[in-house]
Amino acid sequence: MRRVEAFIALVVGVAATASPRRLLRVFGIARPEVTGAAALGWRLFGVRTAAIGAAALRGDGRAQAAILPIQVADQAVFAHALRSRAVPPRAAVMAMATSGVLIALDVAARRAER
Repeated sequence: MRRVEAFIALVVGVAATASPRRLLRVFGIARPEVTGAAALGWRLFGVRTAAIGAAALRGDGRAQAAILPIQVADQAVFAHALRSRAVPPRAAVMAMATSGVLIALDVAARRAER
């Protein structure tokens, strides 16, 4: 379960870093709506997520432990984006769903490790 969680984080992170406009298009945000600042922000998000995913995939316990609190914080950001209409609702909901999958996998892995 930990490897699946880490792999998903790595893939999302690499996609956000390599091509934030393409990733955001999948989430329902049109290319012209993505400013340079927004693309930079998504690249920063991507680098953080890819680095943690790669470290967790290698079995780094600190990286594995960091996934849950980081995803919970991301949920707060995505929920705010939804409430404030900072992004189209579909984009916020898809981001929350992706993050929610990582949270569910992490919680399940923590329970299995008890």
